[in-house]
Amino acid sequence: MKLWKKLWKRIHRLWTELDQCFPPGYEFTWERNTAAVLLALSMVLSLQYFGKLRQAVAWLYYVDRVRGRVLRPDAQAIPFLELAGQYGGLFVPYFLFLAIMAALHYAYYHRDTKSIYLMRRLPRRGVLVGSCIRAPLLGTAVGILAQMMLGLIYYGSYLLVTPGECGPAFW
Repeated sequence: MKLWKKLWKRIHRLWTELDQCFPPGYEFTWERNTAAVLLALSMVLSLQYFGKLRQAVAWLYYVDRVRGRVLRPDAQAIPFLELAGQYGGLFVPYFLFLAIMAALHYAYYHRDTKSIYLMRRLPRRGVLVGSCIRAPLLGTAVGILAQMMLGLIYYGSYLLVTPGECGPAFW
């Protein structure tokens, strides 16, 4: 219990310290919350994979009155990428939002604060670019890690429930 409490405090502190990734004075809570909702929605919708996996595994068997559930003699497993390949597309709105977020940060300097010329004259040239793309890059890394984690879970479950005789294939 103590470990979870510590972990929760650390995550909450990191969540509230995200203002360092955004331009100074920028109101970022709407963007942060929208990105979190889009990522969570993409992840939840990708869980439909388990329904397709269940149907694919059920197709490999037939029910015999004497022996019960029996593997079909000609059963061939559906390749993993055929089952899980389309779920990467569910993350496209999230990544598009992150790209729009970078453009909004640049527009903040150009239109809202009118400090674009000051930012361009700073001795460190990367400050403007860094403050515009730091949060979207962090979000992209989180999105890619989430996709990788889900892909590993999906592939592990595919290998776990697909019988070896059916030749589970990745492609």
